[in-house]
Parts: sequence; structure tokens; C-alpha cells
Amino acid sequence: MPIQETEAVLIRSYPLSESSVIGVFYTRDFGKVRAVARGVRSPKSKFRGQLDLLNRGHLIYTEKANRDLQTVRDFDLIDNFEQIKTDFDRFSYACYFAELIDAIESDGAESPEIFSLLMRTFCYFEMVGDLQLFARTFELHLLEITGYSPQFSRCSNCGNILTSQDTVLYYQDQTSEIVCATCVTPHLVRISRGSCELMKRLQQSDFGQLARIRASRQNYREMKFVLSALINFHTQRRLKSLKFLDLVETS
Repeated sequence: MPIQETEAVLIRSYPLSESSVIGVFYTRDFGKVRAVARGVRSPKSKFRGQLDLLNRGHLIYTEKANRDLQTVRDFDLIDNFEQIKTDFDRFSYACYFAELIDAIESDGAESPEIFSLLMRTFCYFEMVGDLQLFARTFELHLLEITGYSPQFSRCSNCGNILTSQDTVLYYQDQTSEIVCATCVTPHLVRISRGSCELMKRLQQSDFGQLARIRASRQNYREMKFVLSALINFHTQRRLKSLKFLDLVETS
């Protein structure tokens, strides 16, 4: 049984027994890892205060071949992202980001790009102003890394390049395709050219550039619809934290 060491973020945890929990970690080197932390809920546990949700640390675990559940040996805290956790809205979004990664990634699917995205997200999220725009940018970046992003430059049906003359576009949420008005069929959802262009720009933007980007109410509404539908389609479930964010964004 080899011992593995890596940097990790705790993206989910749930109880196994009165004293132990199962932690879902997203790691730099091994992707998503599910591991038991025994005795963590005991008052004298060495893990007490270490294995809180979203904590980043140095993870050491015992890997069992052909087993989905590993065993945590140690977790040395690097950052607990306190500024995010003490802000209700930011913490709500951060929990959503973690749940989305958990839902969209399979155990053991190594992706240093996703770990890097998560680290950049938490770094910038402590200071960002427009939380909704940041969330849509995170979704677009994650969908691009995982290969689920829509094509924003060409009509998915005819292949023609979308131009400024295509003022109205249509979205098929079952295939994540954006098509031009010429190729429209029944049951497609109409979206504005501006929202499509904004999603394309956000996909190409670093988080540090978001302060210079503005969006209209229509943009927010259409981007949320398109990306939520796409995420629901690929995860095959409605994320619990996304339901709660609906209340946060409309309050």
C-alpha cells in the first residue's frame, strides 16, 4: 500500500461514523481523491480544525489498489481562506465551486489545470466585486478545461462563423450547441448576440481582468440560463449549492 503526498483542497466531507468522516479532496497530482479520516470528530484528534471544508493543505494518504476509498494519514494546513469563509455570499459561491468540481470530475482523473483553476479562484475571490460575473467566468473556464464548453465562434449546425450581423442566436440545452437564426428549429432558446460575445470574452479572460468588464441584467440572466442548463446536462443533477445561490442572487 503506497503512501502518496500531494497538495489538496477539501471540496466535500460527510460522516462515516460518530468519530470518522469521508473527505473528498481535489489534489494537484492525483485529481479527486476520496479518503477516510478516522477519529477526526474526536476532541483530541490531530485533525481537529484541519479538515474543514475548502481548507488547503499538504495531504498524506495511504492508497489501496483497486479501492475507491483511501485513508488519510496526515493533513497539514496551508490556508483556510478565512476571508472567504467569513463573508456569507463569498462562502456560498465557494461551496458551489467546490461542489461543481466534485460533480463534474471523476475520482482519480488527474487534472493539474483544474487544481490550478481552483487555486486562482480562491486567490482572486477574496477581493472580487461582481460575484455573479466571477461565477460565470469560473464555470466557463471549468467547462473549457473539461471539454464541455459551447462553441461561441461558429454555428454548430452549418459551421458558418458568427458575425455582428447575427444579432439573435439560439441555444439547444440538450446538446450545448449555439446556432444562428438560419438554422433555428423548434424548442431552441433565444439568446442575444451580446451575451454570447460576453461569454466568449469571459472564457478568454483572467480573473484579474474582470473589474473592467460590465454586464447587463439581460446578460446575467442569459448567461446563467445557458451555463446552468449545460452544467445540469453534463452532471445529470441539480447541484444543492446552486439552488441556494438562486436565492442569494435574487436577494
